[in-house]
Amino acid sequence: MTATVQAPIHAILASAADLARELLEVLDNEGEALAAMKLEAPAGFAETKSRLVVAYRYKLEEIQEAPMVPEADAALAELKTLNTEVMAAARRNAAALEGALEGNRRLLDIVVKAVEKQRPPATVGYGRVGNRAAPPRRAPAASVMITRSL
Repeated sequence: MTATVQAPIHAILASAADLARELLEVLDNEGEALAAMKLEAPAGFAETKSRLVVAYRYKLEEIQEAPMVPEADAALAELKTLNTEVMAAARRNAAALEGALEGNRRLLDIVVKAVEKQRPPATVGYGRVGNRAAPPRRAPAASVMITRSL
């Protein structure tokens, strides 16, 4: 029979608090990058966020299973406060990501409409001498200016 060795609750709470602080920092950094219109930012933060979220969730499950002692009340209260901050930061982050996604969709729509507007109409039918008209030439280059304000 194998005995399960469980870390003391203080160590688990401290580890969870460290993960919460690290996750808060990553969420805040990603939010700042999105606010500065650095749209490549989400890709750079995704792996780190995912790793931290999984580790944090695991620690929270570990805390639920660990026996509580009265001396851990202060650390538990601090973790609850940090958890509230993490949840609020996650909501802000989700809203910022959704805003960036919507901005990218609008930008793509603008580019597509500009290209379609500059495309010459296709010639269909027969020419004066009875043969089919030549296929339309390649559309001229579209001049599109992309700005950071949508």
